[in-house]
Amino acid sequence: MRIGPFALMPICFLVASASSQVGGAPTTDPGQLAVLAPHLAKILQIAAVDPALAVAIVPDPWIDSLVAGALAVEAEVAVRPPHSDPPKQWPIGPWPTPVSLAGAIEAVDVGSVVALYQELKPRLAGRCRQHGASVATCDRAMRVSGSMLSAGSVLARAADGSTSPITPSQRELARLGVPVVTALRDQMQLLGIALWGPSWGADR
Repeated sequence: MRIGPFALMPICFLVASASSQVGGAPTTDPGQLAVLAPHLAKILQIAAVDPALAVAIVPDPWIDSLVAGALAVEAEVAVRPPHSDPPKQWPIGPWPTPVSLAGAIEAVDVGSVVALYQELKPRLAGRCRQHGASVATCDRAMRVSGSMLSAGSVLARAADGSTSPITPSQRELARLGVPVVTALRDQMQLLGIALWGPSWGADR
């Protein structure tokens, strides 16, 4: 997988740099994650009081990764997976265990994420156009991708190895384990509703 720090705005901020990278973007190794995660945490702290300042220090490559990752995840097709996958190797970045990463996700202030995302929209629009996508297309990709990555099928795969059809990114996310998948699902529910309204994720 390729779930990672800046591949998808809702995911990247909630996971605070989870594992590698979504949808074919360059892989982020654990050493890089250990360096990047504190920067991301600092940006969210700033966003809580001054979203405009926080957005000003978000690098363009992070936004590019977000756009490319969202578009890629949305385009993935669910297939029936094998009966089992090897678990992720820990530590991942600065997190020694799934429980520690889950705790980091749970600790993220969703309000700061929402404020940062809303303030980021003008810059996001420009990066979307550079990727050949409209703003509406990008927004839909982020909404759909967030829903896909927090779908019940991901938790089912993580919990009992369900072989129901699942996308590659969903399957790799499940490898992070039940604590991580559960924490991400719960936070994404709050974030999705805040950004896109109460009907967000209704089709998951």
